[in-house]
Amino acid sequence: MSTEERRAELLGAAVADDLQPGEQAELDALLAGDPTARAELAELRESAALMGALGGTWDEPELPAGLAGRVRATTVEAEPVPEPGELASASASGSGPAAPVARRRSWLLAAAAACVAAGVAGTLALQAVADAPVAGPPGTLGAVEEIDFRGEPAGVVVEAALVAHTWGTETVLDIDGLTVGASYAVVVVAGDGTELDSGTFLGSEVPVVCRMNAALLREEVVRVEIRDAAGGVVMAADAPPARG
Repeated sequence: MSTEERRAELLGAAVADDLQPGEQAELDALLAGDPTARAELAELRESAALMGALGGTWDEPELPAGLAGRVRATTVEAEPVPEPGELASASASGSGPAAPVARRRSWLLAAAAACVAAGVAGTLALQAVADAPVAGPPGTLGAVEEIDFRGEPAGVVVEAALVAHTWGTETVLDIDGLTVGASYAVVVVAGDGTELDSGTFLGSEVPVVCRMNAALLREEVVRVEIRDAAGGVVMAADAPPARG
């Protein structure tokens, strides 16, 4: 299992409340050394709480037959993932992972399927976020603030928004027209010049939809930049002054 896969598994286990003996210490070490992991865990827990309010659950989701195979087909060098029925029979017989691990794997598989779906219907993501029932001035927790990028290369179309959270700032992007296969970084800049990396993505032939997080409070953010692999600013957007 790769480092990234283990990271995802620990975060998924924490959200599903099924950390195995000894994993809590491993998770604590991950969170202590990786601010992005802390932000991601907070985001996942917010989503879990929202699902709970809507009557959803993270435990053992019902997955359509054949979904695991379709998800595997979209990934590179993915760890073999059994179908839901295989998980259930393995847990019952004692020959496979224990029930909590099965639930975790099911949750991770569901998350992966959601990522695949986002790639198919990515252009709807910003609208779905914008339809969130939270309103208020810049800096209001959970409110969606549209921002306008300037300096984008010819042929590039971008829609973007910021969302304030208790743990930092989320940047939502829908971008089309960037160089296919090129690497780009999303960076948020504070008024004192502090820069925090929100994450990276690759240019694609289809619109790229990203929801990225930085451990910088919304009221501190003054600008969002998209940079190329060499660190050059490809485009930038000013953040409206937010309440403190």
